Amino acid sequence: MPYLIIVIGILLLTFLIMLFRTLQLSDSSFQSTSVELMEVNTKKAAEHLAAAIRFKTISKETMEESDFAPFKEYHRWLEKTYPKIHATFKKEVVNQHSLLYHWKGTEPRLQPILLASHLDVVPVDEVTIPAWHADPFKGEIKQGFIWGRGALDMKNHTVAIFEAVEALIESGFQPKRDIYFAFGHDEEISGKNGAKSIAALLKRKGIKLAAVLDEGGMISHGLVPGVEMPVGLVGVGEKEYVTVNLTAKGTPGHSSNPPRQTAIGVLARAIALLDDNPFPARPDLAIATFKRVAYLFPFSVRFILANTWLLKSVLVKELEKKVQTNALIRTTHAATVIRGGIKDNILPAEARAKINFRLLPGDSQESVVRHICKVVNDPRVEVEIDMADAWGPSKISTIDTPAYKTLELVIRQVFGEIPVAPYLLMFATDARHYQDVSEQLYHFSPLAMETEDIGRMHGIDERIGEDALSGMVKFYARLLKVWGEAEF
Repeated sequence: MPYLIIVIGILLLTFLIMLFRTLQLSDSSFQSTSVELMEVNTKKAAEHLAAAIRFKTISKETMEESDFAPFKEYHRWLEKTYPKIHATFKKEVVNQHSLLYHWKGTEPRLQPILLASHLDVVPVDEVTIPAWHADPFKGEIKQGFIWGRGALDMKNHTVAIFEAVEALIESGFQPKRDIYFAFGHDEEISGKNGAKSIAALLKRKGIKLAAVLDEGGMISHGLVPGVEMPVGLVGVGEKEYVTVNLTAKGTPGHSSNPPRQTAIGVLARAIALLDDNPFPARPDLAIATFKRVAYLFPFSVRFILANTWLLKSVLVKELEKKVQTNALIRTTHAATVIRGGIKDNILPAEARAKINFRLLPGDSQESVVRHICKVVNDPRVEVEIDMADAWGPSKISTIDTPAYKTLELVIRQVFGEIPVAPYLLMFATDARHYQDVSEQLYHFSPLAMETEDIGRMHGIDERIGEDALSGMVKFYARLLKVWGEAEF
């Protein structure tokens, strides 16, 4: 009997501790002060974005000299459209097609900051054009939207930054710290000639940046599971991008006398084994994100989040149910390319596949190779990192810094008293190229996004609302004032 009482007492005490931890999960954000935001000429900004979309600044893996002509035309248009910027800033053309602007501050003792965007867009698949409701490169304005490739990714950012800065100069504003604006020309094909060259130039000049802001986060609507209200998501890191080549050899011959497995069969088995044996879940980064908005969840979810020391496996099982949340908690892989065989009655001499991995911080190219070898365990399958598609790890920026806190403040001042949370990007941006010149790399696209909108990026009917573009201009104007004068 005494033992039973002790057990019940321990269980009761444990429950009370878990309950107390749950009740501690409250709104940790601070109340922002109301500020006067910049007045924006919405019609003018929309017309400028529409004009920018008409430049077919498409990046491709193989670029001819003629493919760069739209970039030069875009450069000239920016000079003509934003004369105050080009009269005030120092402009450098980097690697022929990327742009770096320098706004001189009044206090050199303060470390500079950098805002990044990119000039290029992805191509439009010709077979999809009939499904568009507007010509993807005509820059049409209708139904309250600006339509076309780059409306969301990411000529909207470039135009919004230029609109904000031109207006700030006109108002007489000058920042205390130096501010750089970087516009790469090949972000959509890895940024190796654009942003990487800009970062290398800054490094050669000995410039260390207090903070960098690039694309990536957003005001999400319905993208945080279980939360219906808008949430400001700020990216603090990126998953590493690694592609692995798998090769299986075979003996060519007549298909009427096949072995038990052809090279294609061997490779198919290897891919199936990888699909059935994913990387283990490591939800710590996702938990940090969810805890920032935990007070918005039902009590049962808050209880789990507050007590992951005991209930982590329960949380993992829930997050694994959706591909979006599953990607938050583990290194993922996808078989994206497979080739093998030349004719239906000839045994293949070789089969090849490309497996794309997106690595959580803590995993590496070496751990990917070890995982594949352990899971497949077949000497007939060769495993090799595709170095052409290996980008290296991205650092995780901290949120306990003045740069992050003031960024969160500005988000709430511009978009209302919404919760703001850090998160890990599933995709790569130009920001990773600036790791050698800054410790604080943040990602935020200042506009509201729903699932449907995300599908439009790189897809059909890319568009942005005129009011949403106006909100982006207000955000950048406010951020430049706050970051431009903050003491960090």
